[in-house]
Amino acid sequence: MTAKPSTYRAGVMGASGYIGSEMLRYVALHPRLELAWATANRDAGRPIGAILPNLAGAFDQSFVTAQAGEDRVGEADVVFLALPHGESQNVLPRLVDAYPDILWIDLAGDFRTADPVGFEKYYGGPHQAPAMLDRFVYGFTEAQRPALAGAKLIANPGCFATGLLLALYPFLGTGMLQDPICVTALTGSSGSGREPGRTTHHPERFQNIRAYKMLQHQHLLEVESFLSQRANAAIRLQFVPQSAPIVRGIFATLFLPGQDAAKVTEAVENAYGHEPLIDVVSGSPDLRLVASTPRSLVGVAGAEDRGAVAFTAIDNLGKGAASQAIQNMNCALGLGETTGLDWPGGFV
Repeated sequence: MTAKPSTYRAGVMGASGYIGSEMLRYVALHPRLELAWATANRDAGRPIGAILPNLAGAFDQSFVTAQAGEDRVGEADVVFLALPHGESQNVLPRLVDAYPDILWIDLAGDFRTADPVGFEKYYGGPHQAPAMLDRFVYGFTEAQRPALAGAKLIANPGCFATGLLLALYPFLGTGMLQDPICVTALTGSSGSGREPGRTTHHPERFQNIRAYKMLQHQHLLEVESFLSQRANAAIRLQFVPQSAPIVRGIFATLFLPGQDAAKVTEAVENAYGHEPLIDVVSGSPDLRLVASTPRSLVGVAGAEDRGAVAFTAIDNLGKGAASQAIQNMNCALGLGETTGLDWPGGFV
């Protein structure tokens, strides 16, 4: 039997964006990872710590161009793609089969379902690599461990999708999810990416809450697809995302009218009570406690005459992106699942 390497080398594509920079932070914190290269076209040739001062001293490399990253793919054991939606499908087809031993983890929406029609509906254009869609394992870790073991192609869930799935997954097969299934979730501005836009501009976001993409957010595609496959029945959500005046985090609320809070709590405990990176709490979680961490909080509250609600709180750049990618990598490589992730956040 071939011995496992003591250290794996990681490449990060799109490493200067918010998700890419967080991916670098988790690579730096992982005791079994070394950085092989990191791409950032506009910052190519500049030291990583000069562009991302929080990582000063963590790496001695400079960013390289996207082409240089592709040319050096063979130096990596695992490649994280933190590219804008729509770009991974143009990159991976020419690399995956040429480098079959590399573990590829895509953090964009390109390969999260085997549904090219749905992709075109929600992402606004035809998929450029539809033949590859069914080759990816969807990386909602807590439900996908057997499929992740030994996987070479992993599609990391979206940030909203992760928050929603954490809320919904415990109730599959319990009869507690009844139409219409209504969910709301608030998100921080970092979820919109590093390039500023009107609705993410600080004066317009600060002291303001607004709903957007009501009932038509693109993450509905992957959540409904995954849950429907698991339930062997069509599941549709009424989902309203909201922009909150915070930088990091997602706080989701699932409404369970007519359900007994004690039974809802039991279902959540059965699903997550043993999970090392999930804490089950009574009532509302505090979002600040998971900021900048890989941890998740799930809470339950109820009223005798009105039913129950379930809450989830995650860091959108952590469990909603980079830390879940590390969690999935650990599963795929046969490492301890919490390797590089078992550390607490701050109190304030």
